[in-house]
Amino acid sequence: MSSFVQIANAVAVHVGTEARITDPGDNRTLARTVREVWDLNRRAALRDGKFDFAMRTVDLAALAGTVPGDWQSMFQEPAESLRLVEVLTEGARDTYRHEGRVILCNVAGPLSVRVVVDVTEPALWDESFAEAFAARIAWRIGKRIAGSAYSEQAGEALYRSLISTAKKIDAQQEPPIEQEESDWITARFT
Repeated sequence: MSSFVQIANAVAVHVGTEARITDPGDNRTLARTVREVWDLNRRAALRDGKFDFAMRTVDLAALAGTVPGDWQSMFQEPAESLRLVEVLTEGARDTYRHEGRVILCNVAGPLSVRVVVDVTEPALWDESFAEAFAARIAWRIGKRIAGSAYSEQAGEALYRSLISTAKKIDAQQEPPIEQEESDWITARFT
């Protein structure tokens, strides 16, 4: 289970500073700077993937009122949603439009959707995500903490590598997706 202190100290390691913190309320430069960018970068890192710990399936009721264009219904994206991942309801799965925080489609409702939500408690995060998040914070504050000794390009590359690894690890927990064989394949073997 990750914590603010562990992640902030991992940030320090990535930045290359000897500074460490022992308390979330620490008033040293490292802790203050991490706190300043924490929320915005947490949400951005969560949007970068479809991590199981941050996924929710939600059934939405249709909104009342005039529906724009040729659409039959509109649905309000959940307030806690950071990103709409997919529409699960048959008939709307391939034919919907996401505009702002509203989903337009030709299904009366309810509309079942999968969304990425903001999980604020680090103890609920996957450890590989927490490590990638620490690298993201380091990338964002490295120059401020370590000055010219910190390479933002190297920091970004580290974050991209770690978030990619975290996505792969997370994906391995999903059941395999059965692929339908195309007509070309079945014609060749029948």
